[in-house]
Amino acid sequence: MTFSLGKRLKATREALGLTQEQVLEQLELRYGITLSQQAISCIEHGKRKVDAERELPAFAAVYSKPIDYFYETLELPAASPATPAPKRRSAVTVDMEALTHRGKLELAVELIQNVLQQT
Repeated sequence: MTFSLGKRLKATREALGLTQEQVLEQLELRYGITLSQQAISCIEHGKRKVDAERELPAFAAVYSKPIDYFYETLELPAASPATPAPKRRSAVTVDMEALTHRGKLELAVELIQNVLQQT
């Protein structure tokens, strides 16, 4: 069974030991993104899509992961969900706070194009 984007977001949050409330607080404080706990639950369960322009870069920054990390295909771990995922290095490291809105959009487009080329 492969991960969906929502499952990957949830697994990453849990591996980092964060609650939904902590993530929501960071999204609002650092990026001005206001979501309800119900909204994040719906995202994690695949019932609501993630805004690729605003929300996904913010989730990636809060979780300290590159955006393409959330699009990779992985098998579900056999160990308990509390086991942290192994750390991996990305060829892309970006200070999201230093990017302009246009810069974030250009980065998102570039990463999505890379993902599409790999599939």
